[in-house]
Amino acid sequence: MKKLVFKLLLIILFLLTGCQSKIADTPQSDEQKPEKQEQLKVNGNSIPSETFIENINWLSNREILTVSDENGEASFYITDIFKGDSEKIYEIPSSYVHSMVSPDKSRILIHSASATYSAMITIIDLNGKEIYRGEIPSSELSYVWNAFNKDKLLITSFAEDWSFEVFELDLNSPELRLLDIEEPFLKWNSEVSVLYQDWNSEEISISAPLVSQNILDGKKETIDMKSIHFERFPRFLLSVHANGEKEDEFIYQFINENGGILSEFQSALLSRYSDWFIPFYDMIDDKDELITFKANEAGSLDTYTGTFSLKRWDVMGGSEETLMPDLAAEPIQCSPNGSHCLYGNQLEKIIDIDDASIVELVKEEG
Repeated sequence: MKKLVFKLLLIILFLLTGCQSKIADTPQSDEQKPEKQEQLKVNGNSIPSETFIENINWLSNREILTVSDENGEASFYITDIFKGDSEKIYEIPSSYVHSMVSPDKSRILIHSASATYSAMITIIDLNGKEIYRGEIPSSELSYVWNAFNKDKLLITSFAEDWSFEVFELDLNSPELRLLDIEEPFLKWNSEVSVLYQDWNSEEISISAPLVSQNILDGKKETIDMKSIHFERFPRFLLSVHANGEKEDEFIYQFINENGGILSEFQSALLSRYSDWFIPFYDMIDDKDELITFKANEAGSLDTYTGTFSLKRWDVMGGSEETLMPDLAAEPIQCSPNGSHCLYGNQLEKIIDIDDASIVELVKEEG
């Protein structure tokens, strides 16, 4: 009898457990669901204007790199845009020129120049620890990080007469490697190849063949015959072309690794003295979305009095969305998730993409 009672209790317990599991697995109704967490708001006017130099880029979805001038030294801060507080991580003398955040957001390149014909490159991590420090003779300097290998960069050193040398910097080696490349303005195409426009020095042209060159064996491949502008993203290439049917309209093409066109859109560009103005843009890599300005009217940049629309282009889906219809075209850098964008000539403002608002980060004194 006791065994029978015990078996009945086990059966009842099993049934109750099964019912509870089904209840737990049942989707909650709208009334049962917890309220959606309130969207975080940007803390405006949190950076003092009297010391502010510039914001550089995003380090995460909520943190940016800020550079300030403090007692003659350039100080580097990690600023939380929602809390409004900042943490100082590094400082250099007042010969600061510019900075760059690595594609993986883990390192910072600092360009300084204490002498007219010399540049100092310092690379630190987000804790302010020096990873590399080296001096390069130059009048001007350009640099681009390898998105396929965070330890490698291209550095182009220009002399006063605009002659140049191109170097590869490998952070695992203390020496710069001189590369045999005929053009100074380069982008990485892979871990071991670069992209450049092969301009004809004997004639004036607004477009040029887009060439990929392997930096190990020098092998070249033409990717696009007539490119006005290009940019390499991790999963595809952007190349801008003239539209043969309309003089002031151009085609933005997104090209995959096999040379296929993923999608394309048309945009009016403003003319300049010898070329065309490509409005500022940024790519949300995780979503394959291009955030870009588009001129609302055609014309010349020098006399243009119109405004620009901020657009979002879905590269894979081939669709466009207007985010804000009436803005000035200024530099833009977007957070990794695409919810906010730094905006302005010093990236001193933030665009909240969700509610189409602009917040001033720098506090004006007065």
